[in-house]
Formats: sequence, structure tokens, C-alpha cells
Amino acid sequence: MTSICADVLNRATVGPDDDLVELGMDSVGAVEIVTRVEAAYGVDVVDVIFDTPTVNRLCAVVEGSAVRDESHA
Repeated sequence: MTSICADVLNRATVGPDDDLVELGMDSVGAVEIVTRVEAAYGVDVVDVIFDTPTVNRLCAVVEGSAVRDESHA
């Protein structure tokens, strides 16, 4: 997840608690991150990308989705 965000934001690194908006994420960058996260993890994070825009928050959404999917298996 950090590599996706760093790549989109053209940064060497992005920390787990860095605010992606403060690092320069705009709506175009947000769409790119959402698209890449969905392609990599199969989870749509569009509803949270601007609410709490950190790598930790995105990971929590992806992990929460995986837990819900496993409970329905």
C-alpha cells in the first residue's frame, strides 16, 4: 500500500500515518490510488480516500473487507 501511494504521489516514501492530502494527493491522485488498490486487493476504498487519507486507514479498510469476505465463506 505504501508503494502504491508513494508512486502515485511521486514520493520516495510514504509513512503509514502520513496524510496523503498533505503530501499532495488531489482528486486525480485519489482516483489513481483507488484504482490501484482495487486492482491489487479487490477492495473499493473510494468512500474513505478523503475521509481519513492515510495508508493505515486504507489498509484497515482492505483488511476489514477480507475479514467480512471470510465470514461469508
